[in-house]
Amino acid sequence: MFNTLSIFNTIYNDAPQPWQIGFQDSAAPGFTGIVELHNTIFFYLIVICVGVFWVLGSAIYYFNIKNSPIIHKYLNHGRYVPIQKCFKFHKIIKNNFSNPVRNYTILSGDPLTNNIIDYIKKYENLLDMKKDILNENKGKSGIYMLTNNLTGKIYIGQSIDISNRFKNYFNPSYLKRSRSILISRALIKYEYLNFSLTILEYCDKSNLLVREQYYLDKLNPQYNILKIAGSYLNSKHTEDTKAKISKSLKGVYIKEKSPLFGSLHTEETKKLISLKKQREINPLFGKTHKESSIELMKQKALDRKHSEDTKLKMNKIRGKPVNIYEKVSSEGFKLIGCFISARRAAKFLNISGSTVIRYMNSGEIFKDRYKFSSK
Repeated sequence: MFNTLSIFNTIYNDAPQPWQIGFQDSAAPGFTGIVELHNTIFFYLIVICVGVFWVLGSAIYYFNIKNSPIIHKYLNHGRYVPIQKCFKFHKIIKNNFSNPVRNYTILSGDPLTNNIIDYIKKYENLLDMKKDILNENKGKSGIYMLTNNLTGKIYIGQSIDISNRFKNYFNPSYLKRSRSILISRALIKYEYLNFSLTILEYCDKSNLLVREQYYLDKLNPQYNILKIAGSYLNSKHTEDTKAKISKSLKGVYIKEKSPLFGSLHTEETKKLISLKKQREINPLFGKTHKESSIELMKQKALDRKHSEDTKLKMNKIRGKPVNIYEKVSSEGFKLIGCFISARRAAKFLNISGSTVIRYMNSGEIFKDRYKFSSK
């Protein structure tokens, strides 16, 4: 009986069954390989599906801004829930996201914690998150805050396009050109790696000044020189600041370092400059100096003393060169000295300058020995 059942079971296993899910037993080596390939593919497919669905589930969970207000680079790419675009009440969701609530711990020294101010998003590192900063803020106007993670000092700024503003910040040549601004010097000194960016809020262009002033008053940033929102046009440096600027620039843009070194105006440019200085167009036209100003100029002129080098340069520009020839025979003269002016030539022979000029103009020989010429 047992042997008969075993035979029937074997025959039954070799035959296909209705609604069979798996393969029937193989009867050839090729089909055996197909079955093994099928099983292998399904094993790895299950592993891949588990990983993919875990990532999708995490992304959906972490898109909830109340549960995770820190923007996670690898889960949601810094954007809000994408399904709000097709959600029935997407307007309500959008309004709720405009003022997110923080429910996580941050450092006690953080100015946002001390002043209880909400913000949109935070980039922990300017260097590593450069692409995210530029891509996520294109065409967006708003208020931002730069924080020095080493010193805790902050800078509040506003821009009609935050992405364009940070293209400048990420440009080293721009920072060097604007070294007079504290935040530029700080970025050069501490490097991007030690700065974080916080987008405090996005707002309309017309409200930028009002909102910037709000944060300036609230956070009291150390890197902002002016505590009033707006342009630098109406600001004035103190005398101490002017003296420091003058000292730092002294000797910087001279000779070859000057951007105008070696350049000459064209005739057309000279004519335009001349026209701008004529009569009513001249800003000093019809004006006269006060008596006190004239007296001050006189005093300065009296106390002024030129160095020997300066005097030589002035003589070269203003003076007329004089060459002294000495009679060596009845036939010719020998050059004994070249001078930049008649006064210098006269000093060499211990005579007056007018004598040198008189003999040079007349062509006569001085004391039948010296001849003066400009050639």
